[in-house]
Amino acid sequence: MHCGAVNDYESIYCSSCNKLFSDSDRYYLFIDTETSGLPRSRYAPYTDTTNWPRLVQIAWILCDHSGNVLLSEEHIIKPEGFVIPFDAQNIHGISNEKAVSMGRDLGYVLNRFSEAINRSTHLVAHNLDFDFNVIGAEFVRKDIQNRLTCLNRFCTMQGTTEYCQIPGGPYEFKWPSLFELYYTLFSIPFEEKHDALYDVKICKECFFELMKRGII
Repeated sequence: MHCGAVNDYESIYCSSCNKLFSDSDRYYLFIDTETSGLPRSRYAPYTDTTNWPRLVQIAWILCDHSGNVLLSEEHIIKPEGFVIPFDAQNIHGISNEKAVSMGRDLGYVLNRFSEAINRSTHLVAHNLDFDFNVIGAEFVRKDIQNRLTCLNRFCTMQGTTEYCQIPGGPYEFKWPSLFELYYTLFSIPFEEKHDALYDVKICKECFFELMKRGII
């Protein structure tokens, strides 16, 4: 399932993971990333590692079907073979010096993340395609198995376009930002910080509110 409803199936079997996913056994992995920039093409596969920017920060939260948080992690990545551009630093506030001094080795973080993936049935993010491909490219670079492909996926950006109905974009409505989705749901703004853990918490809150209202 890719950027679609989360309640439109009874069970899904993933042969590559040897898992059976049922309605009564769902574990949601919420993710967000900050990166070194943007891809040259957003349509390129994650195996095209020259296309996708490098991972600077990653955060994830694992929840059960009721929204109870089972684990939460956030990591800054120590740069390997790249320097964080100044333009990217201005967006997320993570300088190259900070990442070098405070960052974790990429392999360590990806292995920690893989442990969370193994406990999950669904992957959720705002602008999921971007995060999925950025992380996927890092798995390829480190020659670590990418188990994200085993998870059912839901994008809170593409999946709520009709619900938010914000004019603009190439079609009738534009994809809502996380800020716009949150405001549509709760009628209150939040401070935009471009911090992975902060954003993933907001995404989680929006997702379970959407489920509560029967929108997804």
